[in-house]
Amino acid sequence: MDHKHKENQPWPQEGLERVERCPICDDVSRTLLHSGLTDKVFFCAPGRWSLYQCRTCGAAYLDPRPNPATIAMAYSTYFTHEEGDDAPKGKFAHFKRRLRNGYLNARYLADLQPAWKIGRWVVYFLPQKRNQIDESVRHLPATRKPGVLADIGCGNGQFLGTAMQLGWDAWGVDLDPIAVETARKTGATVIQGGFPDTGLPSAYFDIVTLSHVIEHVHDPLAALKEAFRVLKPGGHIWLATPNMESFGHARFGANWRGLEPPRHLVLFNSNNLKKALDGAGFIDTEHKDCPAQAAGFFQCSLRISCGQDPYDVNANTLPLTLRIAAKILDFKAAVAPSRCETIIMTAKRPEPD
Repeated sequence: MDHKHKENQPWPQEGLERVERCPICDDVSRTLLHSGLTDKVFFCAPGRWSLYQCRTCGAAYLDPRPNPATIAMAYSTYFTHEEGDDAPKGKFAHFKRRLRNGYLNARYLADLQPAWKIGRWVVYFLPQKRNQIDESVRHLPATRKPGVLADIGCGNGQFLGTAMQLGWDAWGVDLDPIAVETARKTGATVIQGGFPDTGLPSAYFDIVTLSHVIEHVHDPLAALKEAFRVLKPGGHIWLATPNMESFGHARFGANWRGLEPPRHLVLFNSNNLKKALDGAGFIDTEHKDCPAQAAGFFQCSLRISCGQDPYDVNANTLPLTLRIAAKILDFKAAVAPSRCETIIMTAKRPEPD
């Protein structure tokens, strides 16, 4: 089926639900931000969608949206169905892997091999690369005795494999049975569940991670409260989500890669994400440095604006003017994290008095 045919098909009427109040602050005051949005990322979800922005807290949300019973229709083609493959290919890739492992061994007290000890210094003096590596391991704490970690919305389990390499007892949760089957191949404990019913034990985990998950759930506040429940007192949550106040959204508008309707149901900025974490009981909210992401977001967004597959490996590369603009905006975002393409935050479950 061609892309136009799919987007012109309506979502089943009985599979829609209205969202008349902001899912974050419960206010009814809102502004229509984008209308007529379609699935221009995976081209598998029918329908056209309207995105509203809360005038009080700034959160954006679809109304109407797919209900929990039918949302799986939007995931019939999705990257979490594929096995992760991060094996280095080529001599230069092996060279970079040794440097990366050398940095990780020094920074996270690990013993990854093969590794070059000089990697700790080479990566340290390459801040963009350092941010990228730290983000890829979700800023795990450096410890000789790693604890128990849960990745909710674990997808194909690629991060679970990384966490286990760093010594963590890794658990995963995902709603998608295909993703669960793939993730179990890592050897991690993986269960099929969603939000807010993860099926995880209470007060059991040292860390809970949510990488580009919170924007997919129907009730973000209930999801954060569930993460709070499964964390040990003193444990912390790590989460990443597209940033509505990013330079990329300001530049590309309805074609910004971070929108991804109708899979992204609620979208955040730094302030309302902190508000949501506070509301769930977390303390000590902290921004983490984002890797340089503007070029990747710009490339996908430009292809979306042209009606092209954003992940077509044969597509043209980013024009020079946009590459330069992306470099400038990554520099600005390093100074002003609230304008990064992605918000990365951590917060802590308080310990009892």
